[in-house]
Amino acid sequence: MAASWTPTQEGVLQLVNLLTLYQQPGTNQSKIFQQLEAYRAYPDFNNYLAFIFATGEQLSVEVRQSAGLLLKNNLSKQYKDLPSEFKSYIKGALLPLLGHANRQLRHTSGTIASVIVGLGGLDEWPELAAALPHCLQAEDPNVLDGAQDTLYKILEDHPSQVEVEVRLPGAGAGGGAPASSLVVPPLLRLMQSAAEDVRCAAVACLNLMAPHMPRGLQDNVDSYLQGLFALANDSSHRVRKEVVSGLVAATSTLADRLVPFMGQLVEYMLASNEHTDPRVALAAAEFWTAYLDLQMDPALLRPYLARLIPVLLKNMVFDEYDDEVAEAEAAEGSATQTEDRDQDVKPFMPRTREHGAGAADGEGAGGGGEGGDDDDDDGEVFSAWNLRKCSAEALDMLSNNFGDDLLPVLLPIVQQRLQDSNWRSRESAILALGAVSHGCHAGLQPFLEGMIHMLLPALADARPMVRIITCWTLGRYSHWLFQGVADRGAAGRPLLDEVVAGVLRSMADANKFVQAAAVSSLAVVVETAGEGHKNPDKLLEPYVKAILEALAAAVTRYTRRGVVVTYDALACTARVLGPRIADPALAGIVLPPLVHKFTSAPMTDKDLLATMECLANVTPHTGRAVELYAKALYDKALALAGAYLQAGQQQQQAQQAGSGAEAQAAAAAAGADRTAGGAAGAGAGAAGLEYDPNYVILALDVISGLAQGLRTSIESLVAASPLVQMLMVCCSDPSPDIRQSAFALIGDLASACVAHLLPVLEPLVGCCMAMMELPRITDANLAAANNACWSLGEVLIKVDAERVALHAEAIAHRMTSILSYSGPGRMPPSILENCSITLGRTAWRCADQLAPHLGHFALPWCGQLRNIRDGSEKEHAFLGLCRLVRMNPEAALPAFSMLCSAFASWRRIECEGLRNEMAQILQLYKTNLAASGRWEQVVANVPEPVRGKLAQMFGQAL
Repeated sequence: MAASWTPTQEGVLQLVNLLTLYQQPGTNQSKIFQQLEAYRAYPDFNNYLAFIFATGEQLSVEVRQSAGLLLKNNLSKQYKDLPSEFKSYIKGALLPLLGHANRQLRHTSGTIASVIVGLGGLDEWPELAAALPHCLQAEDPNVLDGAQDTLYKILEDHPSQVEVEVRLPGAGAGGGAPASSLVVPPLLRLMQSAAEDVRCAAVACLNLMAPHMPRGLQDNVDSYLQGLFALANDSSHRVRKEVVSGLVAATSTLADRLVPFMGQLVEYMLASNEHTDPRVALAAAEFWTAYLDLQMDPALLRPYLARLIPVLLKNMVFDEYDDEVAEAEAAEGSATQTEDRDQDVKPFMPRTREHGAGAADGEGAGGGGEGGDDDDDDGEVFSAWNLRKCSAEALDMLSNNFGDDLLPVLLPIVQQRLQDSNWRSRESAILALGAVSHGCHAGLQPFLEGMIHMLLPALADARPMVRIITCWTLGRYSHWLFQGVADRGAAGRPLLDEVVAGVLRSMADANKFVQAAAVSSLAVVVETAGEGHKNPDKLLEPYVKAILEALAAAVTRYTRRGVVVTYDALACTARVLGPRIADPALAGIVLPPLVHKFTSAPMTDKDLLATMECLANVTPHTGRAVELYAKALYDKALALAGAYLQAGQQQQQAQQAGSGAEAQAAAAAAGADRTAGGAAGAGAGAAGLEYDPNYVILALDVISGLAQGLRTSIESLVAASPLVQMLMVCCSDPSPDIRQSAFALIGDLASACVAHLLPVLEPLVGCCMAMMELPRITDANLAAANNACWSLGEVLIKVDAERVALHAEAIAHRMTSILSYSGPGRMPPSILENCSITLGRTAWRCADQLAPHLGHFALPWCGQLRNIRDGSEKEHAFLGLCRLVRMNPEAALPAFSMLCSAFASWRRIECEGLRNEMAQILQLYKTNLAASGRWEQVVANVPEPVRGKLAQMFGQAL
């Protein structure tokens, strides 16, 4: 252990006392935790924790483990900023514990080691890299277990680290080797261990490497496969499960080696799929989806369908003691549903809100397909991945590959189960019908009406799980119902009417789990109406008011988890209905409960995030109908953004001051009596907020939605607030997600009320340009860079040309640096498209400034303009291109072939002026070059398909 740091006895005693108190029943754990948090102001706090964890042999295991877990949590946030000597001390303290006699301590040490490897890399911890292969050969079972546990965690969390070249201590120049080459050979030997735990862990570690095939495993792949085959019938169910998982992974990565044995492998998986241990059966069920995902020859599976389908159907029946069933049954018959706890609600994950060329079709703010994805829908029906869900997915994929060929085997079993008095059998039959709804549609089409009429009564089944799965299955058939309306008109309506009415009735079910399934099903129905149909609002017209009323009631009445699902359905409905929902009578149904949820919630409410995301997705479609609620929404969003920005700034200041003597003195003065309010105040301002950037991001998105809905009517709200100044702060925020939303809002404000951006035009252009510096265009920053580029273009087309002219050359230079990039890796297509549009908009406004420089960027610019989809942004870009070419045709001549390709990339030019300008430019080149005898030579370089397209577009041959 490094001797460069030594703890004080007083500091150790204080921490040990707090950690001991924390373990005692009846103590105020929240207050003690806040006191422990106060110690984070000490720069060597983590060293103290490592000291107690590593050397406290006289302390209880619980106290030492608490120190270790607190250390792990701290390091996940602070490790990169620690001084190198502190990092060395902590790593030195941890290493001996990997083989500690106490399993809890050595496994906690492995967890901390994995965190450090993830943040610092295995190459920065050569002592660990050397210890792992050495310990994998140890006689001491504790050392062996610690090494396997640590390696497993590293492989699970940071699989790429095993390919890091590690220079072992004492090795000279060129003594490095990939970590995988050091650990794979001992793991292969351990597969033959007599100890069940050891061989199970060895196979599990190797399996984690199999999807990535690091060099060490590539070099020993035959031994790996032979080891799996040798353990295929191991007496241990745990080992058998790992062997099956390994063979599934090998099917995906080593299919060519397994093809000769595929018949035996299928037989083995069939047997394993019926194994009494559900973990083995689940691992085997993954094989069928892995096989079909690879698009391997499905004909090989055809002879096994008659055996496989009954096995899958058997595994799709709920277990007698299933947690989902118990929860749903417990919610039956109660007048009021139990409110969901934090752990019952999925952690909030904001969807990307990217503008410009990188955004989703038709969604400037990047709305996702809420509710329309089957996996998402399943997530509300099945709370966790299990044998039942995996079997249903396998059946789904089989139906997509074999179609109606499944039905002779499937339907007799399903029909028999539908008549069964056991609700579990009936439920599994309905699940099977939903699973094959897409793949077997042709064979089921003649029975569709009868099947729907059979399913509808199940929405009122006495068992909640039957009602839940029926909602899901009906949603899966909605495509065929809408197709019936499209094909047969009014004659196809009654069946759809019945399904929509049934789902809406289920949304009023007293059971919160049925409610969530029903609202998910409704989202699928609505989403399906928007897929491949020109006028989805017309398809949905008879149900629009009832749908919106049901969703509004759900927002008010459902428990937390149900409300979150409802938000997704509401956002989906607004997107599909589009301008139709701007009708004040319809917007007036959904906006009041949404606005109330938002404005009445305290600033610290976790559910505010989902509410804000829903508002941000709904308000752009409600248009001026949101005006009645705009001030309340705007004021609350602005207050939220401001409060959490302040909290973030105070947290940052506290962290920066944390290494100073004054911070240590302040923390010491606060002592163990620090109150909850004081701790929060030090970290997050007077409001007691714990900083979370998502509140800032979503608050800005709410204002963005208002700007898109209100358009110029938002001007009075912006004028009376500090929004623009706040946005300038956000554009330089450390969080790329905050910058992303800030630039998106700037673009929306440029369109609605650009006058309020004029006072900050200089710094605004500077912020946008800074986001597009080549080193800053990384995966993490890409969305923010795209929005910065897009918003800059939005500002340029709204501001006076004289103001733009001051920045035109600098903007062109920055765009050109991206368009011409030829360094390592590829520049993402989205940023190339956005840059080509913004360059075109700059040229459109400031042709005089850019025309002399056209030769520097004409070729890469035209090359990217070919990739932009038709629309107003493409029009702007081409208007700018045409102006520059008109002014400096000679500079564009070397790029003439690419210019022609760009012109030919249009499918339909709506702007007649642009069409004429492009035709005139081509004619101008032809006339001038023909006069000098160069035309034939130049036009010969234009590909024949391009010449044909241009002749078709402009009515004249080149």
